[in-house]
Amino acid sequence: MFDFPYVYTGLAQLGIVMVAIFFMIRVGSTRKKLGVVSPATSGNETWECLSRVHMNTIEQMVLFVPLMWLAAVLGNDVWAGGAGALWIVGRLVYSHLYIKRPASRGPGVMMTFAALLTVLVIVGMDLVPQAF
Repeated sequence: MFDFPYVYTGLAQLGIVMVAIFFMIRVGSTRKKLGVVSPATSGNETWECLSRVHMNTIEQMVLFVPLMWLAAVLGNDVWAGGAGALWIVGRLVYSHLYIKRPASRGPGVMMTFAALLTVLVIVGMDLVPQAF
């Protein structure tokens, strides 16, 4: 065993990847069940919602994950990991609400944005003063 200084962020990263894999499997299995033949990206509203949740989650990961790790490396592992946990919950809430009724997805969007804003502020507070 070795001493890993980013335990909370690492756990959050693992959770983020697990959420993405869960959404990916759900999209693939539902594609077959609902008869959305590849390479089609439309044709069944339920499948389209599942696919959009997955793609939006991947889009959000591209922004969030690097900032979460920067925040951890800059000495805020607990805050970065906590923001990661909030991001995960936000994505799950977003998914549930979007599939139920796309217009109701707001709470999940806001939780995801709050997590992103948290790590952005942490990184900004640590890096910007050092630049000047």
